[in-house]
Amino acid sequence: MSNRIDSPSNPRVAAAVRAVREGEALLLEGARPLVDALDAGVVPTLLFAVPDLGPADAGAAERARRSGAEVVEVSRRVLARLSDLEATRSLAALAPVPSATLADLAGARLVLLLDGLQDPSNVGAILRAAEAFGADGAVLTPGTASPFAPKAFRASAGSALRVAIARNVLSTDAVSFSREVGATLAGADAHDGEDPDALRGVVPVVLAIGSEGHGLSAPVVSALDRRVRIPVSPRVESLNAAVAAGILLYALSPKTSARKR
Repeated sequence: MSNRIDSPSNPRVAAAVRAVREGEALLLEGARPLVDALDAGVVPTLLFAVPDLGPADAGAAERARRSGAEVVEVSRRVLARLSDLEATRSLAALAPVPSATLADLAGARLVLLLDGLQDPSNVGAILRAAEAFGADGAVLTPGTASPFAPKAFRASAGSALRVAIARNVLSTDAVSFSREVGATLAGADAHDGEDPDALRGVVPVVLAIGSEGHGLSAPVVSALDRRVRIPVSPRVESLNAAVAAGILLYALSPKTSARKR
């Protein structure tokens, strides 16, 4: 390891905090996220670690070092500065933020369109469901919370590394993409629309989920080919965006479709 850093106000620590806050770097806290990233081909550039690592943390740190990460010994106060967790981990790494383009999603059977979702926990949970139910990727419009912000990334349980994500795509470009690949653009609607089973076997599909407060944006609404609705009790106005997305992804999943035939 290089020279030890004890002060949370050290310039390198301050730069790391700023990079994470501004979305320029992905923060990997603990052995499991670090190993998930390495398994996904995402190599950290910098690893902060306390000197008394346990076996799992030490193994992950050594693997990161062999992959090319610079390893810096730090105090636990430094790790506390990097993290917003109540109990900080023994190591934290900074890695490049993964990126994909719309071209990377051409040929996909099921793609999510997250249109202005602002809650990072919802974004992360939806990406976790996307991986679980076989979605090939996700398109995020401007205003959608970054899936690589710490809270969203933790909620995704690593799925944000394994699902192809095209970020900051204008809603009009997302619509154009749907048309170009011949996809059915289906939008979740809290009050009107078909049962999700009506889309079973329809491929490719782009499933649009709107923001928690305002729903889908006008360009997406005007371009929808189908609307899908989850029947709920009349006493419940609507479902949480992540819950609704999970139910719809399960209904549209190629895996569950094959099982139900």
